Amino acid sequence: MDSHLLLDIYNKQAKMIYFYLKKNGCSHEDAEDIVQESYTKFIAYSSGVPSEKALSYIFTIAMNEFKKWLKKKGIERAISIDDHRFWNNFANDHDTELSVLNIEMNHEISLILERIQEIYKQLLLLKYELELSYKEIALLLGMKEETIRTYLFRARKEFQKKWRNLHE
Repeated sequence: MDSHLLLDIYNKQAKMIYFYLKKNGCSHEDAEDIVQESYTKFIAYSSGVPSEKALSYIFTIAMNEFKKWLKKKGIERAISIDDHRFWNNFANDHDTELSVLNIEMNHEISLILERIQEIYKQLLLLKYELELSYKEIALLLGMKEETIRTYLFRARKEFQKKWRNLHE
């Protein structure tokens, strides 16, 4: 594989994968290790992968490595939603009640995300936590943009349904 293409892919995607792993509960060191291992495996096995599928192939490798890491550590998957905002609120002397309500809402969001399909959870995090466009998500997952739009629509509907059930 062309080294310039590989470097370009790495520059575009490594940070994105790293932050996605961090959002899913990986430590800094483990997230870096998983990203590095993903690219190492890509380099070793990329001969049959077309260049337009390279990004999605690396992302898939990273997600598989992350699942192996979770299994190895015996960790149940937990998603962290803006925990740093909690501490920033205390540091800035904002309303404590609002801070507590935000923590409760984040906990409820995490609960609902744990109860929906894995693909929907991934798409919601990529769209709303990492703020990626439909095009970027499609490229990252190796899917058509219209498929991403459809799945995200379904993911939002499922999330809303579970949210309503939780609050009824």
